[in-house]
Amino acid sequence: MESTLVQIIRLYEDFKSEHSEKAGTNNLTSFIAYAQSMVGSSSNYSEEVNTENWKKFSRKTLLEMTAALVGKMGRYIDNYSRKNMSTTPIGSVDEFTYLIPLLEFDSLSKSELIQMNGHAITTGTDIIKRLLKKDFLAEQIDPADKRSKRIKLSESGKMALFQSSETLNKLSVISAGILSNEELLQLVRMLQKLDRFHEDIHKDHKDLQLDDILVSRKEELSV
Repeated sequence: MESTLVQIIRLYEDFKSEHSEKAGTNNLTSFIAYAQSMVGSSSNYSEEVNTENWKKFSRKTLLEMTAALVGKMGRYIDNYSRKNMSTTPIGSVDEFTYLIPLLEFDSLSKSELIQMNGHAITTGTDIIKRLLKKDFLAEQIDPADKRSKRIKLSESGKMALFQSSETLNKLSVISAGILSNEELLQLVRMLQKLDRFHEDIHKDHKDLQLDDILVSRKEELSV
C-alpha cells in the first residue's frame, strides 16, 4: 500500500492537471476542498464539500454561515437539555457550567465564575443564588479581602454532579456524537481559539459598541 505522502502527491498531481487552466483555483484552499471531495469523510453524516461548492462562498458568506450555525447549535443543546435536565438535581446546563469549574479550583470569586461563563453580572448572580439555595455551593470569607466572599463546591454539589453525570453524558453524545475523534479534535481546537478571542473581548471590552470592538481587534480579524 502506498504511503500517505505518496497518495497526497498523486492527489496533488491530479488536482494540478484539472485546475491548471482555471485562474485563481490553483491554491491551497482549492486543493484542500478537492482532496476532501475525492477522499471523502469517515462520517456518513458529513456533507461533501467539493471545489465547485467551495467557490460559491465568499469569506463574508462563510463568516455569516458560521455565526448562524454556532448560534443554532446552542439552541439545539438548550432544547435537548430541557428534556431531561429538569429530572436531575442540576436543573439546567447553566447550573452545570457553574459547578464544574469548582471541581478544578478550590474556590473562586463570584465575578471570576461569572466571567468564565460569559454571562452578564445579573444573570450569573441569579444562577449562583439558585445554587447556593440548593446548597450545591458554599460561601466563605476571602482570606485576602475580609470584605469579600468566595464560593466553593459543597459535598452536596459534588453529589449532584455525580447523580447528573449519566444525563449529561447523553447530552454530550447527542450534541456531537456523529463526529469522528479527528473531527472532534479539530472542532475543539477551533472552538478554544474562538473562546480565547471572545473571552478577552468580554473581559476587557464588553462595554464597547460593536464598531469600537471591531476597531480594537482589527489586526486579528481577517476581513
